[in-house]
Amino acid sequence: GGGTTSGTTSGTTSDPSSEAVDTVAPSTGLVLPSGLAIPSFDLSELTKGLANVDSYRVVTTVGGVEQYKGVVVTKPVLSRDLTIGGKTHIVVIGNEAWAGDNGQPLKAVPKAIATGVFAAFDPTLMVAAFSGAGWAESATNKGTEDKNGVRATHYHIDGTSLAAGFSGLPPGATIDSWVSDKGFIVALEATGFPSGERSIQVTGIDDPANKVDRPN
Repeated sequence: GGGTTSGTTSGTTSDPSSEAVDTVAPSTGLVLPSGLAIPSFDLSELTKGLANVDSYRVVTTVGGVEQYKGVVVTKPVLSRDLTIGGKTHIVVIGNEAWAGDNGQPLKAVPKAIATGVFAAFDPTLMVAAFSGAGWAESATNKGTEDKNGVRATHYHIDGTSLAAGFSGLPPGATIDSWVSDKGFIVALEATGFPSGERSIQVTGIDDPANKVDRPN
């Protein structure tokens, strides 16, 4: 089902990015209207807003180690070609799925198995850890910038911008996010968290070279 965000509440001092996998369901590509506003700071919804584009490439890293990389094509059917954890290759085209070790021939598998593997690495999980009222009140609008080839608004959070009574950010940590005018997240970069630096980079929006091919 669609992701639901628990958010981080005032007074929390733990590393939110380490808890996201337990609290958020994977995204199913819910289409959102253009121009989604940031005040709710529901970044998981902004990730799902990528369903509004025709295709994109995405890479997520944790502690500098690649966790999730691939191509997503949303039309005519949702299709993904992903490498998970640097070793598991998964292709999903509509209701069909294939999986195998990276570099080895892929074998047909039930779609539920394939989606279950990459669900734990879905970018929605990472961004949801930084969603909620406390984060919204703590975010500083840094203006419009070009990020990954997209015009986007840059939001920054650090120890000097925290809302009164909100302690969800470890000392020295920072969070930067870039949100496009069309209502999808372009990048998230979080540093200074005990679980390591976190990064999501979305590139190649609607690039004709983005393709998901059926395995031979």
